[in-house]
Amino acid sequence: MATCSALINRALRKLGVLGAGRDARTNDAQDALDVLRGLYTAWIASGAFGRLSDVVVEGDFTAGENQRIVRPIGVTAEITLPDFVPMYSDPLPYNLERDQYAGQYENVEGNNRPPKDGSVVVIADQETGTIVNWIYDGTIKLWRSIDELTLIDAAPLSMADPDGLAAALAIECADQFGKEPTAMTVRASFRFITSLTSRFSMPRTVAVGTYC
Repeated sequence: MATCSALINRALRKLGVLGAGRDARTNDAQDALDVLRGLYTAWIASGAFGRLSDVVVEGDFTAGENQRIVRPIGVTAEITLPDFVPMYSDPLPYNLERDQYAGQYENVEGNNRPPKDGSVVVIADQETGTIVNWIYDGTIKLWRSIDELTLIDAAPLSMADPDGLAAALAIECADQFGKEPTAMTVRASFRFITSLTSRFSMPRTVAVGTYC
């Protein structure tokens, strides 16, 4: 997984701002890091990771996937990010009912799964007026904080396609550095955005049909 600093260097090389083997100046790197943070939050706001549901809490709460959690004034609830979420409600599918169907599933936790890649949790604290954004990186199975990213931190979502993410960052930084991205950079960015929004590498979820 690329660090934010390495990702920024790659993005600036794509724009021709940096030569091979060189690192960005501190001020340029920090400016690009601000753009990277903004890119993640813009994807959240645009619905690239899916719609968010609003939840108002009155006590300690374990978040679900794609929730915007509101902590009202006067509430000191602790919000826990989930390591696993339920896959099915009762009854379980037949191949996961281990009491009746033993064998290859006897050591499998059939009703738990990691959160979906790109799942989002936003925590809005009305007491402090602050918002904290988290994205679940399905490649490494960890929640990553967007607001506290530093140059030495690993860049969220960079494991699967670091070049594509760097290309997306390069396009966002192009005006700031007075450069025009190449067609190859635009193509790599488009590839990354497509994989980000489609998430075809994740398990398919079958929706239940509703008939009138």
